Amino acid sequence: MSESKQCVLISVDGMRPDGLRQAEAPNMDRLIAAGAHTFGASTVMPSVTLPCHMSMFHSVPPERHGVTTNTWTPQVRPVPGIFEAVHKAGQTTASFRNWDQLRDLGRPDSMNVSLFYDYRPDSPASDEKVAAAAIEWLGSNHQGFAFVYLGNTDVVGHDHGWMSGPYIEAIGLADKCIGQVLAVLNDDVFLVVTADHGGHDRSHGTEGPEDMAIPMILGGPGAASGSSLPADTSILDVAPTIAAALGVTAPDEWEGKSLL
Repeated sequence: MSESKQCVLISVDGMRPDGLRQAEAPNMDRLIAAGAHTFGASTVMPSVTLPCHMSMFHSVPPERHGVTTNTWTPQVRPVPGIFEAVHKAGQTTASFRNWDQLRDLGRPDSMNVSLFYDYRPDSPASDEKVAAAAIEWLGSNHQGFAFVYLGNTDVVGHDHGWMSGPYIEAIGLADKCIGQVLAVLNDDVFLVVTADHGGHDRSHGTEGPEDMAIPMILGGPGAASGSSLPADTSILDVAPTIAAALGVTAPDEWEGKSLL
């Protein structure tokens, strides 16, 4: 495959695959039709936001990176993440988020841009602010790696319940933000849209399929139109896939595989 100059990773916190199917999400629907996807990727245990994102970025399970709650703890035997790998290769990195515990996904010297907006008290507006900040930067920066985190869907799941009406609507609002981001990207951008975990009732963190199943969508160079990703696709595969798309060397410690 030809390498991309830029990769954008969008994480919609708590987005269940069946929630995405039910939501009005024309932008993700178009990405699915034009690229590769699965509604059956697996996250890691505990299926909680910070441990799952650490595994997404470092391609190892929580027993390797050591983060098992939403409180970050330094790694005893540090595993480099995608921010470090891309930055080491001389490429630009950026992070836009509305949950600040994710600031520790990359070491301080591995990010060129790092922006945070609080998600309370107006959660939908917070996702929109994150998207707006990402759009402003991406509109004039067309190289390297950018992470865009939309946290409102998880907040609504906890407040109203997974698969509730407001939850399905929140996925639609996230899709609107994704569409706005897509509008400023070049055609050769490699895109990953996924989630960290699912949820059930008003919680998550178990080994149940409602908590463990996540969608994963790939778009851009190397993502065959209308194709399905392997049945064993894992959240550990995100970092190796991004590294492959950007032509960056994946650290030996990573356990996931490239999906390209």
